[in-house]
Amino acid sequence: MTKVQYVLILLALATAACSPPVPETTQSDIAAAALIAAPGVTITSGELNAGGDQYEVTGTLPNGYEIEIDMVLSNGAWTVVETQRDIVWSFVPELVRATAAAAPDSFEPVRVIESTQAVDGSVVYELFRAAEDRILSEGGPDMEVRWYEGSAEVIP
Repeated sequence: MTKVQYVLILLALATAACSPPVPETTQSDIAAAALIAAPGVTITSGELNAGGDQYEVTGTLPNGYEIEIDMVLSNGAWTVVETQRDIVWSFVPELVRATAAAAPDSFEPVRVIESTQAVDGSVVYELFRAAEDRILSEGGPDMEVRWYEGSAEVIP
């Protein structure tokens, strides 16, 4: 094992130790919701927010992709809000790429997060510029394009 792997393991353990405890019944509910949202996922970690009403599960799909599943506690049940994964730009639907290219101040993204919205099945592509070209000072995407029912639009 390399030093980097040791550091990553230590960071994961420290994060888990600092996370608020989750009741056992809630953990099984969270795991069940994650498996419904991403069949075959192997859950690698999870983190409850300080308020106890939002949970983020990370895992690996059978094809090797890493995935993040965001859930909220609503009426006593865990509900998936969105699933996210990093993908390469060339895997993004052509219409989404064309829409992004036609937008003012377009750019070739160096990172793409595909975020599937559970409420309606739409997909939001979060596009990030290279670090040296970043305009926004915050860590969010530089552009978002929503793909839904065969159409694409830049989200203002």
